[in-house]
Amino acid sequence: MDKDFLESAALAVESQLLQDPSLGIPVDPAVADYMGAFVEAALSPEDVEDGEGESDV
Repeated sequence: MDKDFLESAALAVESQLLQDPSLGIPVDPAVADYMGAFVEAALSPEDVEDGEGESDV
């Protein structure tokens, strides 16, 4: 996908979210990557279940 397409798609998503912030918008992975989306790798669901990352503070 070229940069112009990614920019247009990102602006369309932004516009829709500004009109209705509660809206869930499925986004093509390439567009999401262009917009700065990332996979959370700090904790996995298994880590949460096991109590990993808990602190005594």
